[in-house]
Amino acid sequence: MHFRGYLPQVGCINRLFVCVFLLLWSTGCTPPTSQLKKTQIKSDQATIVTFTDLRGTLKPCGCSPDLRKGGVDRIAHHVDGIRESTPDALVLHAGNLLLDDEGIPKERKEQVALRTKTLAASLKVIGIAAATLGEHDLAQGLDWLTEKLTDIDMPIVATNVEGPQWAAMSKPYFLLRSGPVRVGVIGLLPPGPQVTNALEAATRACAKLREMGADVIVALSSLGLRYGKKLMRKKVDIDLIVAAGQTLKSLVSSEIESIGQGQLIQSHVQGGHIGVTTVHLPKKPNTTPKFAYQLTSLDWKRPSHEGVKTLMTNYDKALKTINLKSAGTLPELKPGQASYVGVDACLECHEEVQRFWKRDKHSHAWETLVKDGKTFDLECVSCHTTGYGIAGGSILGALKNLTDVQCEVCHGPGSIHAEDGEAASISKTPKESLCVTCHNPKHSTRFKFKTYRKRLIVPGHGR
Repeated sequence: MHFRGYLPQVGCINRLFVCVFLLLWSTGCTPPTSQLKKTQIKSDQATIVTFTDLRGTLKPCGCSPDLRKGGVDRIAHHVDGIRESTPDALVLHAGNLLLDDEGIPKERKEQVALRTKTLAASLKVIGIAAATLGEHDLAQGLDWLTEKLTDIDMPIVATNVEGPQWAAMSKPYFLLRSGPVRVGVIGLLPPGPQVTNALEAATRACAKLREMGADVIVALSSLGLRYGKKLMRKKVDIDLIVAAGQTLKSLVSSEIESIGQGQLIQSHVQGGHIGVTTVHLPKKPNTTPKFAYQLTSLDWKRPSHEGVKTLMTNYDKALKTINLKSAGTLPELKPGQASYVGVDACLECHEEVQRFWKRDKHSHAWETLVKDGKTFDLECVSCHTTGYGIAGGSILGALKNLTDVQCEVCHGPGSIHAEDGEAASISKTPKESLCVTCHNPKHSTRFKFKTYRKRLIVPGHGR
């Protein structure tokens, strides 16, 4: 028990209480559990906190109920809670860290750069002990990675790599400590620039870590679930593998799985869940450690870390300056090309649709961005407006009357149709390929075209 710096800060009565408490404690009496929990750590136990495939996400969009969980502010708050009872818990990340499958779209280059810095600042608050990268990070090439990782100063572990650029921005392994347990950490990357054979590199690194005294070896794998299981069957000297590199559609188990002499755990993408693995060292020699795993969903009812939340709010505010400056102008209309007129013009003739429109969620799409402070976020705006970036449509700084997902998103620009009333001048039946530009796994996990289309065919609208 440590009371250094405590006694001088309390009054006489409190000092007397503490002295009595210390006397009782020293003679064998046991204080209440609540007074011990912040410093009571088992002598044979390590705590490892994991989350996977953050994919550059500060906070999932929340457009579907399944996506209303996670965010680095909630991860930070949850980790703080864990560290109240286990202050030396190790926090590790596996899988795609900085980017997702969209990479860096040209129009969002400055936004992605700012998001990366904000993410790095948030992870420093969380206190990441080691992180590895995934295929989407590697797709940008070593020059980009060198620049970003040097700038954000992140403890990257990359075991199956070679060359001076990797040596400058990563380590092949870490030997860390959680309580009395020495935890070796390796990072296994998918194919990419100067990436080598994962099995051979892992075998060498594990042998080295055992020489250095590692009690437990954890592999942060970005190679997917199947390869993670394959690696464990090869009897590599890994005690625990964190299987990342999964997709938005992957089905994730919350159970720890024994494979060979090791254990395998999974987690969900975008930081929606956080896992805690408790490792107990064996008391008998030549026996394997015992593991327990708990995966917790970080739904949005959970509290946020105020410091990280402030970082995220400042990021959203800064996007106004960045993205208005880089928005540019719309392409010019070609002769005979229709422009967007807005929903009010449609309802002048199609009065029967008005009741449906007011009740439809698409009519409130912009309102959700206003509520979340995302009206200048280019990852969001195009799917919450009409004709975004299209000739005769809308663009940041000139949205006009084209906020919300209006009729013309599905049926096309209506200026010509509004004049001639001809069915041929409008698209009557939108195709699935149009819907999935926004209703995709990243934003709409439950979308099924035929099911959703039936909900839109109502009296006054298609019937």
